[in-house]
Amino acid sequence: MKANLAKVLTSFILVLGIFGLVVTLITQPFRLVRFLLISAIIIGIFFLVMRNFGLPNQSMRKEQRAFIKAARQSKKRIKRGQKKVDSKKKQAVRKRYTSSTHLTVIEGKKGKKKNRAIH
Repeated sequence: MKANLAKVLTSFILVLGIFGLVVTLITQPFRLVRFLLISAIIIGIFFLVMRNFGLPNQSMRKEQRAFIKAARQSKKRIKRGQKKVDSKKKQAVRKRYTSSTHLTVIEGKKGKKKNRAIH
């Protein structure tokens, strides 16, 4: 019953709004255009202020911290890679691949036997 009443009230307010908009458009079109333009400017200024000076939410802070940490690690890795090495030593040195620390092992089917017919 409450949902039905809410739908009726919402529809009534919407019809009154459309009726008022049409009447204003017919009788005073410049006033309506000026009102819409001023409203759009005020809303735009409000959103710009909120976006630039509003407090970021918790997830944005965590993402920012993670990005800063990754940037530091990347800088360290680049500095280590920029050491001057003789061309002979450079060929002899093999690249070491380190595993990512953020990856985890997923337990698989341990009991499954391999196909040993393909020796």
